[in-house]
Amino acid sequence: MSHPTSAPVPPPVRGSSRSASRGGPVVVVPQRRRGRGVLPPWWLTVIDAVLVVGLGVLCAWPLGQAWTGDRWLVAVVVGLVLGVVIAWTGARWRWGPWLTALAVAVAYLLVGSAVAVPNRTANGLVPTADSLHDLVIGLVQSWRESLTLPVPLTETGVVLIVPLVTGLVGGLTAGVLLWRSRWPGLAGVVLALVLVLSAAFGDVTAPAALTRGLVGAVIGLVWLRWRSLRHVRARWGRRVLATLVVVGVAGGAASGLGALADPQANRVVLRDHVDPPFDPHDYPSPLSKFRAYKKEPLRTETSLFSVNDLDSGTRVRLAVMDTYDGIVWNVSGGPESAHDSGTFRRLRNDPDAEAKATTRGSITVTGYTGVWVPSVGDTLSMTPVRDGRADDASAAELVINRETGTVAQIGGVTTGTTFEVEAVTPPPLVDEEIAVLAADPSVSLPAPRIVPEELADRVQRWQVDDKFAGGSGGELALFLRDAFREHGFYSDGIDDDVPAGHGASRLAELTKTATPVGDAEQYAAAMAVIGQQMGLPIRVVLGFKVPPGGDDVRGQDISAWTEVKLAGAGWVPFDPTPPEDHKLRKPNDDPDEEPQPQVLQPPRVPGEPKEASDNLQQGDGHRKELDVLAVLGTILGIALDVAKVALLLSPLWGVLLFKFLRRRRRRRADDPTRRLTGAWHELADRVRDLGVRPAPGSTRRESAYAVAERYDAVPVVTLAHTADRHVYGAGEPTPEEAHAYWADVDTALRRIRKATPWWRRLLARFSLASVPWRAGLERLRAGLGSRARRAGRWFAALGPVVRVRAGGRRLARGVAGILHRDR
Repeated sequence: MSHPTSAPVPPPVRGSSRSASRGGPVVVVPQRRRGRGVLPPWWLTVIDAVLVVGLGVLCAWPLGQAWTGDRWLVAVVVGLVLGVVIAWTGARWRWGPWLTALAVAVAYLLVGSAVAVPNRTANGLVPTADSLHDLVIGLVQSWRESLTLPVPLTETGVVLIVPLVTGLVGGLTAGVLLWRSRWPGLAGVVLALVLVLSAAFGDVTAPAALTRGLVGAVIGLVWLRWRSLRHVRARWGRRVLATLVVVGVAGGAASGLGALADPQANRVVLRDHVDPPFDPHDYPSPLSKFRAYKKEPLRTETSLFSVNDLDSGTRVRLAVMDTYDGIVWNVSGGPESAHDSGTFRRLRNDPDAEAKATTRGSITVTGYTGVWVPSVGDTLSMTPVRDGRADDASAAELVINRETGTVAQIGGVTTGTTFEVEAVTPPPLVDEEIAVLAADPSVSLPAPRIVPEELADRVQRWQVDDKFAGGSGGELALFLRDAFREHGFYSDGIDDDVPAGHGASRLAELTKTATPVGDAEQYAAAMAVIGQQMGLPIRVVLGFKVPPGGDDVRGQDISAWTEVKLAGAGWVPFDPTPPEDHKLRKPNDDPDEEPQPQVLQPPRVPGEPKEASDNLQQGDGHRKELDVLAVLGTILGIALDVAKVALLLSPLWGVLLFKFLRRRRRRRADDPTRRLTGAWHELADRVRDLGVRPAPGSTRRESAYAVAERYDAVPVVTLAHTADRHVYGAGEPTPEEAHAYWADVDTALRRIRKATPWWRRLLARFSLASVPWRAGLERLRAGLGSRARRAGRWFAALGPVVRVRAGGRRLARGVAGILHRDR
């Protein structure tokens, strides 16, 4: 539409243009537009970039608790800088989404090799085929490995892709929102999402997390508020002070509510909800193998490991068990363990171990097999050595539970490996010192699920017989230790029929008589069970005692004891097992001088079946039966895999791509008239996909009335009139009018979508109603038919030539035959 030349020109205004029919003349401000936003001045761009990188690093700081070294920080910074640079370049040169995505992919492949997988590059910088392969595969695998591998994560593998991609995507998205959108304040939301993602992929420990969050919130709020109101004169000192007060009050309220919800301030991260590569519950209870060490060949014939620089009597620990399910004592630290039981993390050597260690020695594995690594005291550092050199592969597989001190190696220890150990061993305490110590109230172990009544009754009788006036802490631990040692008898079960095991039925059998008989397995288990019921922070330890005058440790040196956490002294060991020479003398040990005649015994009446716990394998808490749920889960998993493949290969993706390219072609048409009519066609196709089918050959207005019958709140009829006026009226529509018409169509489509159920909208995206597939098939068939007709005409034209050549060949053969006869 044209306007009178005499009309005064209004002052330049910012904002999107509208058609002349809706608002009069429009004057476009001569500024550099980037997408839907205006590129800010260079000084503001620099401030934005610096704050995005700085706040991005602050928000990504929780990742540092899950990685070793500083390469994770380099990856985050490089990712943020790359994202900001690509966002600014795209805004400066008006890149579209596809070109921006291509630039991100190229930058990721070129720079990511040196940052995330430097060990796969040439000279640590130049990308290779291996590094590019790791970068592509790592986009999927790195997120899983960063959660399943034990922390702290090393700088090898593809796990550094997580901080790199986090910074790259966060910096790019924040830059695009700042410089190419109408909502630059959403950049703060993006940085908050970076914080959430980093905390989710971090570790359960995060020092000063609340302080960093408050500082980031204050800086982000002040920055974004000043950015939006930088042209307004205001008292920014008052605004900053008010922001500090609001954030401080909110932070205090959040910390208070968090303390009320979780008094122990335990963080929850994603790795708490995935199965780690080392779960102690995947292995049998170490204590269940106690009796096997007492038998040959492990008893005396086989050397399990040899020790150097360790004094005689030193306790070499294999495993610490603090959970009892009525069947076995087991190592804690799995996905469902209590926080007081700790979790298994990658063993990181203390850099000050040389100054702190009170015990130094080496343990060489000879005949021992298993995942539990022999250790001493509170392990500060452990270095596996093979063939005189440090074994980095074995060191990467060492994990430790810092709460219990249990060390394990993923996949099991290797014969011939020497573990050089530096540890802290507390000095031994005498009984008088232990008796005055109280139990440590900071430890709260899970109570045993089953406590045999016979065990509780026997301990109560001992309290009466020994006149134990009652006590707690060290005094109660000493009473239990002495009671089992004085009232019990020792038997390793080799020369008699004393059964092994430490389930509830075995502990009941141990204490149902006044003369308990058993070995260290039963006595340590019984003391720990009754001790936990009486409120002691007590656990069971399986290990060996270094024999006097010898370096080789064998099965006969196996032992089990208990440890109680006492205030000011740590975990104090208690050995409740009677001496090995304190054995019960049975009445029939002496020969009977007057043997009685044998009497025929009545037939044995079948008794009740054994308890379910007797049929369970040691270390397993479930019956070995067909798991229907597991079978159903496997079938469901296969069905999901098939569904995934079918979804990836589905032609529906082609429908989405066709509709996307069609809309793009209509919106970017060179002719403003075609661009405007393309907007109407887009509206008509969308409502056709939603089920509105106008009569064939309907005009725009007739189609609009059909749409208005279903969506009466959408001005579709007005849009049809506007399109007819621009197409059939005098003059050509301007580009601004076409742009404004597209904006009106987009608004109408949003209202239509809001008035449509979600399932109908989903089906409409894949609907073929607006896809001219029938016309395409007709064109394809017509094209093939025309090609076939042209080929037929071509062969028909070649017919005379073929006949002439065939006749010439027959004439030549005839002449040759005549000449042959004449000869």
